Amino acid sequence: MNDDETASRELIRLMTGPWVARSVAAAVRLGVVDRMDGAPVDTPDLAAALGLDPARLGRLLRLLSAVGVVRRDARGYTLTATGERLRGGHPSGLRDLALLYDSGLFADAWERLPETLRTGRTGFDLAHGTDVFTLLEGRPEDAELYSAGMAAGARFVRDLPSVYDFGGARTVVDVGGGSGELLHTVLDRAPDTRGVLLERPTALAAARDRLAAHVAAGRCDLVEGDFLAAVPGGADVYVLSRVLHNWSDEDAGRILRHCREAMAPDGRVLVVERVLPDGDDPWLSLVFDVHMMVMTTGAERTERQYEELLRGSGLTTERILDLPLEMRVLVARPA
Repeated sequence: MNDDETASRELIRLMTGPWVARSVAAAVRLGVVDRMDGAPVDTPDLAAALGLDPARLGRLLRLLSAVGVVRRDARGYTLTATGERLRGGHPSGLRDLALLYDSGLFADAWERLPETLRTGRTGFDLAHGTDVFTLLEGRPEDAELYSAGMAAGARFVRDLPSVYDFGGARTVVDVGGGSGELLHTVLDRAPDTRGVLLERPTALAAARDRLAAHVAAGRCDLVEGDFLAAVPGGADVYVLSRVLHNWSDEDAGRILRHCREAMAPDGRVLVVERVLPDGDDPWLSLVFDVHMMVMTTGAERTERQYEELLRGSGLTTERILDLPLEMRVLVARPA
């Protein structure tokens, strides 16, 4: 294969990526993935069980085999380790993320990318006529889909207590804490610490379930509120996990100032984001940067850009810690 053909194949691979993603999501939605529960299954039996056309299902499975979601042998198809992560109940939660990424919430917004680049408006606003959080307030089914997908995308938080010691913190506030997965992990690992989760009313239902044991034990409070207006006061640690990248510099600075004003004198703010290294190009972080441009007024930011935001809020970077999937923890202290 010559260089021209290699370059052409790579471009076609990139351009057909959305087709692969749609194929994966279709296999999830139609029950194909969940029906493959260990033993090899042949296409006619699988099609009959799910009410699908066997010839067309066979073509879909052939593609999924080529991209590593399933494997084929003489007995039929089975899920690979990658495909297993798409099954319902798998601890990765990636099934929920596949369904969210394939939903109209995201797909319709991404279709407006050219207009976003021309106008400076978000693709989500152009597609849906409002911002994502306002829309979710009035659409509980979409809010549930969004919360589940966000929880799945936040599995890296399980590693947070391994890189940052919460043992000395009396109170940790998870600002915009979503489903409560992060705070649950922190409280499990720091038994003498109390937690507070601040969220919008529509997002608190999942958190009530996830944090029920800690709430019952008197170690956790769930607070309805708007972090653009205020955050609970007096805590030792404020965690902003995948919050600031949703907001403009002005709003991100406002959130940080609320944390600075509320925190204990020796407190810390943990900014958990894909903090871009200055001068480096981590592709996954850059994909999410464009996604933020499509979905919100925010962005993935460099270390220098975060330091500017922190300085303007009376904080400064103490250190930066690494997490999986290009996530980082920017530990900020009072300036």
